[in-house]
Amino acid sequence: MPDVDRDNTNAQSLNVREIVLRLDPEKFHCTLWYEREPEPRLRNLSSVRLLQLPSRRKTLRILREMLGAYDIVGYMDYSPASYLFLLVPRPVRRAKAVMHLEAPTSQLTNPSPQLRRLYEGIRSRCDVYTGITKFVADEFYGVTKKKVSYILPVGVDTSLFRPPAERTNVAPVVLFAGTLIERKGPQYVLDAAAQFPDATFRLVGTGREGFEEVLRQKIAQSSLKNVTLEGPSTQARMLEIMRQSDIFLLPSRLEGIPKVTLEAAATGLPCVVFRDYQTPSVIDGVTGFQVATAEEMMQALAKLIADRSLRQRMGEAARKHMADFDWDPVGRQWEKAYLEIGSGR
Repeated sequence: MPDVDRDNTNAQSLNVREIVLRLDPEKFHCTLWYEREPEPRLRNLSSVRLLQLPSRRKTLRILREMLGAYDIVGYMDYSPASYLFLLVPRPVRRAKAVMHLEAPTSQLTNPSPQLRRLYEGIRSRCDVYTGITKFVADEFYGVTKKKVSYILPVGVDTSLFRPPAERTNVAPVVLFAGTLIERKGPQYVLDAAAQFPDATFRLVGTGREGFEEVLRQKIAQSSLKNVTLEGPSTQARMLEIMRQSDIFLLPSRLEGIPKVTLEAAATGLPCVVFRDYQTPSVIDGVTGFQVATAEEMMQALAKLIADRSLRQRMGEAARKHMADFDWDPVGRQWEKAYLEIGSGR
């Protein structure tokens, strides 16, 4: 369901492209949407059909396609088309709707009434549920009593995201990458910048809900000279930024497997995250730190900022850990699950 435009850096869009590229073309034919220009790697593949979304009446066009001769509608989104599709009775609605749960249900904070209605209606009516981690699957079952049939992680292209030959920064560079909204915790990064003036802090991502301006005001009020707000980034630029950094910090409390932690670890960065969502992408004390409080976060940062050899050891361990999350083995997990779903098991 996510569109696969070349310039779309949304995690779901990136994930869908990597999964589809790894499905056996003898066993799967896939249809994908795009708005302006699709991912070049998906062009001219006999097993991939690319459809351009119209500028008007998108909901009706998407719904008509969903009701076509498909076995699976995968990666269900919270759109009006998905909501209407799930209201269609069987056997008119032939395809199985598969929802991939990527974070705890509490991630939906302060939604509009329309989004709440779509979310509740779609979440309760899908045919099959897959979860990004066991933690997310267990939380979903506790809330909805609906069973998650498969644990399917997301991955990283370890052939693309690789460490630099050497990290030579005199002062450690701490990187935050993600949407600049309160839920993601960039305000904690500014607190860390105030506490560690000898380190450099880079925040990369798109501002939303006016929160980027809140951060700018806090930077000015606190006279923080060691912080840069760098805006959104392409995947290629993000790779270079990660190679130029020494530590990755993600102070969000609601995630599944944050894609940026996979990319950061693959480039050899130790990661500091909150343990609230128990991500398997960070092994506490080995590839980085999973912390419980803001105070523990500062303590973990202090250790990494002060100790170059610790950063190097954890970074090397993080890179090795990413072998389990490389898109090739992860893609095989998705293929096996979707073959079983498609065959009715």
